[in-house]
Amino acid sequence: MTSPEPSRRAHVVLVTYGEPTSPAFLEQLVYSWRILLGLTRTVANIPAPLLPLIALSRARGRTALWKRHGYVSPLEPITLAQVAQLRHALAHASDREWKVHAAYEFRAPLIGEVIQSLPATDPVVIAPMYAADSAFTHGLSRRTAEQLDARRPAPIIVLPPSDIDTLAKLSADHVMHSIAGERIATANTALVLAAHGTLLEPDMPIETGRIATERLCAGIRGRLSGRFGMIANGWLNHSRGGKWTEPPIEQTLRQVRDAGYRDVVYYPYGFLADNAETQLEGKLAATGQPELRVRFVPCLNGSPDLAEAIAAQIVRAS
Repeated sequence: MTSPEPSRRAHVVLVTYGEPTSPAFLEQLVYSWRILLGLTRTVANIPAPLLPLIALSRARGRTALWKRHGYVSPLEPITLAQVAQLRHALAHASDREWKVHAAYEFRAPLIGEVIQSLPATDPVVIAPMYAADSAFTHGLSRRTAEQLDARRPAPIIVLPPSDIDTLAKLSADHVMHSIAGERIATANTALVLAAHGTLLEPDMPIETGRIATERLCAGIRGRLSGRFGMIANGWLNHSRGGKWTEPPIEQTLRQVRDAGYRDVVYYPYGFLADNAETQLEGKLAATGQPELRVRFVPCLNGSPDLAEAIAAQIVRAS
């Protein structure tokens, strides 16, 4: 008896955190609760009775902050645009029949539910849309894949992050393209590179992604060396849990000011899609230095070049 031929159809599940679309309290509460259970508690020793209190506190805080600044997350439309870009890139990179889906770690449609809805005989490639591998990013997808893989005959492949050199080149080109045509005297301008910070000594032995993120920062800095008067890195840190990466973004902006710069280009290189941290928190940090004139460069978002790089990875992995 011959075994059936493998399916020519394959699926890509493009994954982001999926932060709430609005400041509505219930959305924020569900998101905070899922992050606590699915992420924070796996890397920090938090007593169970404290979880509801922390979730409520976080949800109230985010709801108030977003409402105060009239903020609405762009992440969902950006993710859907990335799905469309990736679908287009795959159609040109391979003659296989690719179906591309959006899924989220912490809100519907959840990654596990999306994979379970797909035919078990079709291979699945999970593409986590994060710049660096860590327990907070690709590790989440790998955990989901391990839970589901044994239940289906076709494999689930979790794509690694984009090659650092490739991502550094994409980011450097993106920064220069974003400010092209603007009257920015780059020699008199500081470039501030920002990434999500991490604990230096977490409660549990985990991959934090710090080293890979620092390598990416160095790659961007090397490609843009000489294009700006100053290039500085800053971390978007939380305030609790222990010692975080340094310098925090607020200190970096002060250093830029103290070095005599007033014009700043701010690029959140540690993210592949804009969200509350890249947009709202970055701008709030900049308001602490009113002397600075800050030009905010968006993340790579729906960049066709990023989609092509990920499509090439998918074809090689499958």
